[in-house]
Amino acid sequence: MALGSGSARGLAHIGVLRAGIMVDVVAGTSMGAVIGAVFASGRP
Repeated sequence: MALGSGSARGLAHIGVLRAGIMVDVVAGTSMGAVIGAVFASGRP
């Protein structure tokens, strides 16, 4: 999953990741990288 930059868009990524979509690889820039790192670490 490719996650984009921007604070509002980054918050929207949280909802998409919580929807239960199966993800093999996460990549992101700026806020997307932060959200991707938290998601990859397994934290809620």
